[in-house]
Amino acid sequence: MRGARSSSPSGLSSRTAAQRPARGDKRRLARWLAVILVGTVLAACEPGPDVPAPACRVASVVDGDTVYLNCPGLGQRKARLMGFDTPEVYSPRCREEKLLGERATRFLRALIADAASMDFRFRRQDRYGRDLVRMRIDGRDVAGLMVSNGLAVRYTGGRRINWCSRLATT
Repeated sequence: MRGARSSSPSGLSSRTAAQRPARGDKRRLARWLAVILVGTVLAACEPGPDVPAPACRVASVVDGDTVYLNCPGLGQRKARLMGFDTPEVYSPRCREEKLLGERATRFLRALIADAASMDFRFRRQDRYGRDLVRMRIDGRDVAGLMVSNGLAVRYTGGRRINWCSRLATT
């Protein structure tokens, strides 16, 4: 056989030692692939543009800022509503937090029950695997409604407020 390739018993050609990448080339390639992989993972974690999901419907309300959605093709999804934070209902630190959390939950259920239209925009998932979703009811942002009714505070991530301290001062 002519040239740098030799034939294997299967009839396929294989590279000779002179054609194989040098060991240093393999390391450079591995580093380059690692950089690409890390960049891809980081880009996937960054908040991107909201993705509309108009066919989703609220299956149930967990609390003032968490719902289950039924979405065609995706099934049931747990969604954390974005832009606000309500007091905890299931693990409150004080009685006042639980009471305000229950009011927020009832208010959200009433908004949903009276809604003529709902719009959901998916952002990404949080560390608990919930979809982070911006929700609008009848063209109004749910975050703004919850905050303006004194049932929530604006929230964009990070450390949550201590509801018991906040409620003790009001």
